[in-house]
Amino acid sequence: MLHQHPVHKKHTSMFHKALNAVIMVVATASPLIALPQLFDIYTKKNVAGVSPATWIAYIFTATIWFAYGIIHKEKVIIVNGALGIILSSLISFGVLIYSR
Repeated sequence: MLHQHPVHKKHTSMFHKALNAVIMVVATASPLIALPQLFDIYTKKNVAGVSPATWIAYIFTATIWFAYGIIHKEKVIIVNGALGIILSSLISFGVLIYSR
């Protein structure tokens, strides 16, 4: 976290520190779940079953989360939003290129 949000209390217990570490890993890794889809699109040029509307919606929601993270200076939300925007944009672009 870049700063302590005034609504949140500062937690120093081992549980809270561990939970914060896990959340940072999960928030950073969760957008990476899209990598197999991205791999299929660009290496196999296979867009069968990929919904452009879903990925465009994901760009929209990731952009909102990214903006929220910046406004509230929450590093984990900024990273998650940025990765979501990048990966979903690459997938959407690939669908546009390889759709027939």
